[in-house]
Amino acid sequence: MNRFVIRATVALGTFVALSAAAGPTPRDPKSPIPGCVDGRGPTGPVEVRLLSPTTNEMFQIPEAPAGLPPAKGATVEVRLEVRNYETFLDPKTGCGQGIAIAFDNLSASVHFEPSKPWAFRNVPKGTHTIRVFAVRPWGESIKEPGAFAMVTFNVVAADGKNAPDPKAPLLTVSRPKGKYPKGQNVLLDFFVTGCVVGEKAVPDSCRVRYRIGDFPEVVLEKSGPVWLKDLPVGKHAFVVGVTKDNKLIDGPFNLFRGVFEVVDAAPAAAPAKAGAPAP
Repeated sequence: MNRFVIRATVALGTFVALSAAAGPTPRDPKSPIPGCVDGRGPTGPVEVRLLSPTTNEMFQIPEAPAGLPPAKGATVEVRLEVRNYETFLDPKTGCGQGIAIAFDNLSASVHFEPSKPWAFRNVPKGTHTIRVFAVRPWGESIKEPGAFAMVTFNVVAADGKNAPDPKAPLLTVSRPKGKYPKGQNVLLDFFVTGCVVGEKAVPDSCRVRYRIGDFPEVVLEKSGPVWLKDLPVGKHAFVVGVTKDNKLIDGPFNLFRGVFEVVDAAPAAAPAKAGAPAP
């Protein structure tokens, strides 16, 4: 297993990280973000099911009509079933509850109409995994076992890449993503399946470690969202990993790297890039 580099385990320099422990899913929570709508529900245990693709399903790249360039990849439609969780998009604020859809180890996009299919286009040859999970309007994931689903499939041929062991520890990162206005707290949200995030004394436990830019690394021994406060204007690279005995736990998605930006003015809503609702 690869060693996860430890830089520090002290407080975060010039900005503050506020961590909240995960607990029972709150009902109709108030939004912690100014200008974002409140959460709705749930009305019971949240259930998100992946109806398609199916496990180990094999997709083919279609042949292009005569005179046209060959297709770059396959089109993969994601079909979902959601129970006890309302999804919506508020047109005034651009916030809403939905189902986050993550392709391989890329940042997730949010689908607000899960009764309609979502399409990934030009999916290249090889093995790929899609993860889906319910999120609040401000991007926080619902941390219930039934609110997460995953499927691994292939295009043309299986190559074994991007294929996590469903029984092994698995890190899924929801936020941060995109742009945030200066002064707004930035959500770092993740959840771990396959092991309990806890102290070393807890049997079979794991830790989550993250680092924002050049600030010191932080080790988390509890699940739950982390709110980053007083971040300076500019782009911020970040890395999140799930570890045990100071080593990164083996798995294709257990180390996540991303970039977000803090701007002086409120950012305009950006369209999803990773996929799109199917026609």
